[in-house]
Amino acid sequence: MQFFTYPYAQLPDLSSYFLLTPNAPVLTAEDRELGIFLIDGTWRYADVMLRSVEASQPVICRSLPREAKTAYPRRQEHPHGLASVEALFLAYRILDRPTHGLLDRYYWKKEFLSSLDIS
Repeated sequence: MQFFTYPYAQLPDLSSYFLLTPNAPVLTAEDRELGIFLIDGTWRYADVMLRSVEASQPVICRSLPREAKTAYPRRQEHPHGLASVEALFLAYRILDRPTHGLLDRYYWKKEFLSSLDIS
């Protein structure tokens, strides 16, 4: 994993990555050869960061299934928004990547997994 602080000087080439966004084609196992680019921030700042990334270079966008619900207790501007760790976990599951340990320190792990019907 690599982490970039916003605002950033320059992002690497993202042509072999997909960006998780709420309004894009749904992620499928066919996307497994691509890396994941995940924006982490409040919705207001995430929208600003998303526009900045899209303005800097062409980017492949994917979304997660809309039926996935967050376990993180918050008032949401985006009713289908997930916590970043939830989104990463679900993307890994869809791409058939190992998820061991991803949710180990996530306080709402049990609630999130039960909402996905995963023990």
